[in-house]
Amino acid sequence: MASLASSLPGLQRVLPVPRTRRLRNRPAAGRACFPQTYYVKRVDNSRLRREVNQEKRRECYSLLGLSFLAFLFVFLYAWQHFDCVHYGYRIEELKSQRSVLEEGNRQLRLKQASLADPQRIDTLARRRLGLQATSPQQVILVEPASARSQFADNIPELGPELGPELGPPARSALGRGLRRRPQRR
Repeated sequence: MASLASSLPGLQRVLPVPRTRRLRNRPAAGRACFPQTYYVKRVDNSRLRREVNQEKRRECYSLLGLSFLAFLFVFLYAWQHFDCVHYGYRIEELKSQRSVLEEGNRQLRLKQASLADPQRIDTLARRRLGLQATSPQQVILVEPASARSQFADNIPELGPELGPELGPPARSALGRGLRRRPQRR
C-alpha cells in the first residue's frame, strides 16, 4: 500500500498519514469529509437608517453619569485615605525628630550648667588667670542712695525742683526727646 501511495501522486493526498493523534480538522476513521460552503448574500443595506431609541439613550447616559459619580466618590475616598496615611507617617517622623532635638537640648542645658558652675569658674580664675579671693581690707561698703534722687539727677525734665542746675534750652531739648511719641500715619 505504501508503494502504491508513493507511485501514484493523487493517492498521497487521499490516504491519511499514520499518526498517533488525530488532528481536529481531519476526519475520524471511516467518516467522510464535508466540504465547507460559503453563500454570498447580495443585500444592499446602505440606504437603511437605524432608529435612535431616546429612552435607551437616556438610560445609557444616566448609567454613564452614575458610574462616573461612583468613580469620583471612590477616587476622593482613596485620596483622603492615602493623605491620612501619608500624614500619619509625617507625624511619626516629626515626633522622632522632636525627640532627637529634645535630647540635644537636654545635652546643651547640662553643658551650660556645668560651664556656669561657680566652683569651676573659681578654679579656672585661680589657675589660669592667677586671681585670688578678696581680702576684707579690699572691700568698700557704699551707702545705698535713694533711687528717686539718682533718677532726678539723670533726667532734669521731671521738674524745676529736681533739676535746677540745667537751663531752659537744655531742659526743653531733653524733654522733646523723651516725650516724643511715634506719629501714626
